[in-house]
Parts: sequence; C-alpha cells; structure tokens
Amino acid sequence: YEDSTLFAGYPAKRCWYPFSGNVYQEILPSAAAGYPYTIDALFLHKGSPGYAAPGANKQLEVLKDVEKIPLLLASDIVIGESSMYADYLFPDTAIWERWGTPHITPDVVTAVSKVRQPMVQAMTEEVKVYGVKQPLGMEAVLLAIAEKLNLPNHGKDGFGKGQPLERADDWFIRMVANLAQGDKPGTQVPAAKAEEQAIFKKARRHLSGYAYDPERWRKILGDDMFLRVITVLNRGGRFEDAEHAYKGDKVHHQFKNQFNLYAEKVALAKHPGTGKRFSGLALAEPIRDFHGNEVKDAGYDLNLITYKDIVGGQSRTIGNYWAQGRELQENYILMNSRDAKKLGLKDGAEAKILSASNANGMWNVGFGQDRPVAGKVKVVEGIRPGVVAVSWHNGHWAYGAGNVKVDGKVVKGDKRRGKGLCPNAAMRIDPALGDMCLTDPIGASSSFFDTKVKVVPA
Repeated sequence: YEDSTLFAGYPAKRCWYPFSGNVYQEILPSAAAGYPYTIDALFLHKGSPGYAAPGANKQLEVLKDVEKIPLLLASDIVIGESSMYADYLFPDTAIWERWGTPHITPDVVTAVSKVRQPMVQAMTEEVKVYGVKQPLGMEAVLLAIAEKLNLPNHGKDGFGKGQPLERADDWFIRMVANLAQGDKPGTQVPAAKAEEQAIFKKARRHLSGYAYDPERWRKILGDDMFLRVITVLNRGGRFEDAEHAYKGDKVHHQFKNQFNLYAEKVALAKHPGTGKRFSGLALAEPIRDFHGNEVKDAGYDLNLITYKDIVGGQSRTIGNYWAQGRELQENYILMNSRDAKKLGLKDGAEAKILSASNANGMWNVGFGQDRPVAGKVKVVEGIRPGVVAVSWHNGHWAYGAGNVKVDGKVVKGDKRRGKGLCPNAAMRIDPALGDMCLTDPIGASSSFFDTKVKVVPA
C-alpha cells in the first residue's frame, strides 16, 4: 500500500493483500467502490458470489446495480443465484460433459494429476467457431470472442503451423500430453499397447467430436505421444504408485525448505487498516474489523458455523436426488437441546437466523424473490451449547428452484431445490467497510465462523 500511487495515509480505503491472491469476496465490493478502479464488464464462470460468499447480500447488491457493473456476462449450467442477473447468459457444459485438469488437495502424499474428460456428449446446442462444430460452453464462448477480435495464437495455426486452437479439446489434449511426458526425461508414461487401445476405443464408442476425436488428436500429438495420452486418459489422470508415498517412516515428497514459525516478511509489513505492523508469529486474537476494532455484537449470543454434508459437496449437488435420499434434500438449523429449550424452540419448528449486519434475516434478491434465512430446527446433543450449525448447499431460489421464462415459455422449477436454507446472507459484514464479510488481512480467508446470531421463531 505504501509503495502505491494510491497511498494516502492510514487507514487505507480498503484492505491490501500483499501475501495472498484471488481474494474472491473482495472483487465485487472493490469494483463497486472504484478502489483501485471500477470495472465496465464482468464475466462469471464456475462462481456464484451472490450465493456462496459470506455476507452474500452485499455481493447481490453489486450484481443488481447496472451503474456499478454496466455489462454482466455469465457462462453457467443453470440460471443460478448470481448468473440470473446477467445481461448475456451462455449455457455451459456440465462436469460430466467437459474437459478439465482439476487440482487435488495437498494432503495426498503421492504425486497425482487428475484429468476430467467427457463421459457423455454435451447437451448444449451446437455452434460453429473457426468453422468447427462444437457444443456451446465456456471455452466455445472464449474462442468465439478470439475469432471475432482476430486475436493471435488462436484458430487453425494457434499453436503453430498446422496446430489448431479451435475447440476445447485442442487445448486439453495437449495438457494431457504434458502429464504423459512427465516432469523430467525418463518419466514418460508407457505407450498404450493393443489391449489398452481397445479399451480406450470401446469406452468412448458413444462419443464424437470434441469429446472423442482420435484422428485429430493423433495428428496433433504424433503417433508415439498419442499412445501415451491413451494411457493417461484410460486412468483418468496420472497417479504415482502407492508404495512411493513413504521412504521408511518419512514421507517421500518432502518439504525441504526452511519452515518458519516466525515470518519476517509478514512482520515487516503494516496492516493497511491500522498502520501498525503485523506480528510475525501466529496470534490468538479477538475477531477484529478492518480498522482493528474488536467486533462485539451485544444481544447476539449464538455462534454460527457451517459445514458440508457428506453428499452436499457443492451447490450443484442439490440436484443429485438419487444420491441424497429424502432426508438430505433439506438441511436444518442444528441446535443443542439446552439452547432450544431456552429459546422455546422444538424439534422441527421453523426459525430464522438474524445477525447484527442482517437484523431482519433476509436474502435481498430483488424482483419479488426476497426470502428469509430460515429453516427447520433440528435439536441434537452432538453440538456444543451456544453454537448453531447450518450445512452448505441448500436453500436455493434460483438454480432450478423457481420458475423462469425463456423465450416466452415458462420453465417450471423444482421445489426440492429450494428446501432448507443457506446461512451466508446472515454472516457478519465487516463494520469498518460495510460492504463485504470479515476477512483475514494476512491470508485473505473469508470468515464463515465468526458471526454471532440470534435464532427466533419464524
């Protein structure tokens, strides 16, 4: 902050994050405040800040405001809680229809690189980009924009003479080749033999085009690398053998750098909201706002936490009725029996969650769709008194939960997707900023566990 042209003493207008990146919850409020700059257009893909971020009501305010974001584009598999505000909404391919190279969690002790690949042909409409037929999806939209703007490094010679970048698989098949090649000489995967090739062909006999185009891929990769790519695709990625996880009683892939309990880089920096230096050591502190003031919400005496049900990994899992069973199609406000008795709430009673930054406990969706942060109470002994918990991924108002009109035709919603509640709108807004959730100024994590609430009968 001090090295920037925006430096104007302390506190800064907003937080600066020198030790982190991709601060999801900061993007929309920062753009709305014009600090460090405004934005003219926003493209949303695989993200729903108006539903997923803590204090999501403030994110919705920005998404709704055409003065703050004049042009909103989105690529989505549904009309979602954030993409519903888009000026242009492009259908996207779903996870089982698309390519990808998703990362793994760092607790896996073997070397792993996953590959997502189409299991079924995409159900979106077919479009032509660079003269090549392909399903409409995020990659097709980006390539179409590149074609319209005549951008270099795209099209029939995008990767060099005779090496196209015209379709999603042109990119991803090369990504798979990188995995097949390995990190250093001598680490290539073996080329697929006749049996492997037969499995590859048989497993994909129902696919075509972007999802399965062996002749195109062979031409791009060459005969030898194509056979090695088959080895990776047949396994859904590249996976180190389990016996390589450990060397004796130590992990095989060791962190060989110095591990610092004291982080000097952090200690030399100043908190942009207070002008005071950060501690280079981990501290246990009260919850503080951007200006360093302790957040005390008198009269809100319950701690709100959240978690994920075993079949509720992300918001999209609300549609997996066959995996969830009847019980898990709805979530609850979990509460200890002592708190329930004190508040006069019985198991199954309807209740509403209120906080200091959302005193009426409402999702301010607009367009006649405002809804309460409310659901059924479930009284349990397995939660500490003074704490209430609400699981993640329920309580939709969009995402197929309500009716929508497309080309003049009403598409009926499925009420099961609207069951239960999402607690995010009740989560604490930083009182010093007023437009985003409480956030760790060092690691930039958004706060899902630091909100004090009331639970009242609905």
